[in-house]
Amino acid sequence: MLPPVCLISSNDISREGLGNLLRSEGFQVCGSLEDVSQINPRDFDVETLFLLDSPPVEAQVEAVSHITQLMDNASVVVLASSFDLTAMIDCFRSGARGYIIKAHRVQPLMAALKLAAIGERVLPPDLVDVLDQRMAPKLPTSDSVAGLKAANLSPREVDVLACLIEGYPNKVIARELDVCEATVKVHVKAILRKLNVKNRTQAAIWANSRGIGQNYGPGSHMA
Repeated sequence: MLPPVCLISSNDISREGLGNLLRSEGFQVCGSLEDVSQINPRDFDVETLFLLDSPPVEAQVEAVSHITQLMDNASVVVLASSFDLTAMIDCFRSGARGYIIKAHRVQPLMAALKLAAIGERVLPPDLVDVLDQRMAPKLPTSDSVAGLKAANLSPREVDVLACLIEGYPNKVIARELDVCEATVKVHVKAILRKLNVKNRTQAAIWANSRGIGQNYGPGSHMA
């Protein structure tokens, strides 16, 4: 028997639509909330599965941590709009049971949720692509240098990019480079713009495909 599900989403329409899909697949929707701050532990069974629907990347870890600290052994699944390696890792470290990318097709999404509901850890297929990129042969150092010059990255941005390759969150990058977290955010934004990529994962893939992860490390290009 599938456990009850509490939907958490700031979007009323998305929450209602997902609720109808879950009911059609045999799930019991026991709650529908706009934010994790509305959770009252006394209202939910210990087996309740909390489904975070499309939270912003920067809010995912905090939301997972809030639930797992509020309720011991809580089952939390993040339904993300797009894949972010760092966010996924941090969510699992914070106690999430699954990290699922919101698919266009209903059946793969429901199948993943059912696996999470019975206690399985669920990882997104996008993770395979990232691992393939990380395990791919590295290009020579000359190509790495050429790639960096073409991107016009500053020495400090190279340091931050090296940390992104390692999957470090901003707090860790700030500690590694001895700068404030706000400065790291500025550098990350500049890197994404210069590399013409959408997120940190794509930036890491860009760097790995050019051998930068092999030839550069955090702190090797201090400004």
